[in-house]
Amino acid sequence: MNREPEWASIALTPIQADDLDQLNAWQNDAEIRDLIMGFRGPVRLETTAEWIRGVAEQNLKTRAVFAIRFRGALAGVAQLHMLDWVQRTALLGVYVGSPDARGARLGEAAVRLLLDYAFGGLDLHRVGLEVVASNAAAKRLYARLGFVREGVMRQAYQRGGVREDIEYHGMLRSEWTQTPPAVARRLTCPA
Repeated sequence: MNREPEWASIALTPIQADDLDQLNAWQNDAEIRDLIMGFRGPVRLETTAEWIRGVAEQNLKTRAVFAIRFRGALAGVAQLHMLDWVQRTALLGVYVGSPDARGARLGEAAVRLLLDYAFGGLDLHRVGLEVVASNAAAKRLYARLGFVREGVMRQAYQRGGVREDIEYHGMLRSEWTQTPPAVARRLTCPA
C-alpha cells in the first residue's frame, strides 16, 4: 500500500468543547489508551473537560495539541508536548481514535503535518517520541517518515499484565524530508 493520504480532507485544528464526549470515550478505550500510554482510566467526563481547558491554557507554552479532523469529523489527536523552548525540542504523540478513519492514513498525515509545523513553524531542532515496542504499525510509520530508533527502556511499561519495553525514536530538523504536498492544510506557510 503506497497511496497518499486524502490530504484535502485532513486538517489539524484546535480541540473544541464539543469534542468532549468523543475524546472522553477514546480516553476510556483500553485499546487506544494502552498503545499510547495515556490515562490509566477510567477517566471521568469532568477530567477530560479539565484536560481540554488545560490544553487551551498551555497552548505553545509546554505543548501544542490538535484535533485530527477527517472530512470535518473528529478522528484523533496529534500533539507536541514537553516543548522546551531553550533546547528547541518536543515529544510527539498521535492517535487515530475513530475506527472508521483508520484506513485513510490519517496517522501518517497528522505526523507529517505536525512535523512540518514543528520544524517549519516553531523552528524546533529535534522531535522525539516514545512507542511501546510491540506497536509494530506505529514503528513502521515512524521509520517510513524518517525517525531513528535511539534507545529502549526495558520493561518500563505494563500492558495487560505483561511488561513491555518502551522505545525512543527521534528526528532532527536536518533529517526532515517529507513536507506535506501543496494541497495539504498546513499549519505553517511554505518557505
